[in-house]
Amino acid sequence: MKTKILVILISFLFAICCFSVGNAQDNSLTDRDKQYLINLSRQTLYWYLKDGTIPKPEGSVLTENLRQRRGCFVTLYKRNFGLRGCVGIFGSERMLYENIINRTIAAATLDSRFPKVMYEELKDIKIEISVLNEPKEVQFNSPANLLAKLRRLKDGVILKTRYGESTFIPQVWKELPDKGDFMSSLCEKQYAPRDTWKKDYKNIKVFTYQAIAFGEEIYGRRVIGKNGAVVGKKGAYLLGTVGPLPEGLYYGGYKVGEGTNLSSGTIVSSDSDIVEH
Repeated sequence: MKTKILVILISFLFAICCFSVGNAQDNSLTDRDKQYLINLSRQTLYWYLKDGTIPKPEGSVLTENLRQRRGCFVTLYKRNFGLRGCVGIFGSERMLYENIINRTIAAATLDSRFPKVMYEELKDIKIEISVLNEPKEVQFNSPANLLAKLRRLKDGVILKTRYGESTFIPQVWKELPDKGDFMSSLCEKQYAPRDTWKKDYKNIKVFTYQAIAFGEEIYGRRVIGKNGAVVGKKGAYLLGTVGPLPEGLYYGGYKVGEGTNLSSGTIVSSDSDIVEH
């Protein structure tokens, strides 16, 4: 009975804090893997911006899927603002969970389009993750032929020209649904003339890739620090964890009362009343 309850609560947690935004037919990540990665990214964001701490996940919670050497993008959105940072990495010597950690930090601190994310902003930030497969080169003989081979909302695109290299993940098709405009914007992103993909098509290379995309629906989930915390008079809403929960607590979006001890890495709502040790 307890096992059934736990499974139901795990599913409920994933539903309230993560959502699927991708179309890739890739089943290499389970719902639990996705839940863990989004929680790990949130922990990284919260801890690193607070005091420079980088999480060190326990080996026992890392599935074979999370240990794959696989690229990813981490995207940050700010309430009433929009995109706040997006940085990724393709083929890498690091494992997926390691890339999630370092790309989360990079999205918050190294995206040249934005100032660094401040700790005070975290109550208004939500996270999206795109886990990538290996890019494949597109063979084409004309600009029109190239556009015909691109699939809206399914293909991320890498464009290499004499000016540099740029990429858009599949979700960008929502903002740039016209294929020609999509390619021109990729040129613009690397400071190349917008028509480079057409006028110099014989000297460019194009690669496509797909992504498993998922993210938070709730802004500002808060992560308990390294030394744990105790719940105050107003209570706290428990949303998840990146580590073991204290005995008697389960995954799920429910309220816990005053005096409850919360272990390091527990994730609660931004308005929870907690006192960290």
